[in-house]
Amino acid sequence: MLTLSKLKIHIAVFVAALTIALVSPALRAQSTSMQSGVDIPFAFTVGSTHFAPGRYILTHPWEHLLMVQGATRSAQAMSSYETSLTPSGTSKVIFHRYGNQYFLREVWTKGNVDHLCCPESKAEQEAERAESGDERAAVLTHNNVEIALLESPR
Repeated sequence: MLTLSKLKIHIAVFVAALTIALVSPALRAQSTSMQSGVDIPFAFTVGSTHFAPGRYILTHPWEHLLMVQGATRSAQAMSSYETSLTPSGTSKVIFHRYGNQYFLREVWTKGNVDHLCCPESKAEQEAERAESGDERAAVLTHNNVEIALLESPR
């Protein structure tokens, strides 16, 4: 049987653990918040939004959200973190290419081991199937990847 003081301790520990669990993602998002400009010389797709070649601002205001803003369009995409073994040597945006279609997939920041990854969209899956010629997934090779360099954050 719990006494009143033991019950208070259990409640305090539970509240502390819950607070840490709720605050940790916000702290990580704040510490990794980024805003960078990039010139992309080809048309590309983010999620279901198609963009023309041009200058774009990439922001990462929250842990699972990447925002792409251009002169005439903007889009939001779900994102997740992946970690590599070594820090990135450059800031870059990586696109997967199928035929003449480009899909934004990764955002790397110079000096960081964590990078953002956007999930494969339905449009990208369709482009991948069309390029492979059947329902099997195409094998992604170095010829299917395009890189645009990010500017230093201001």
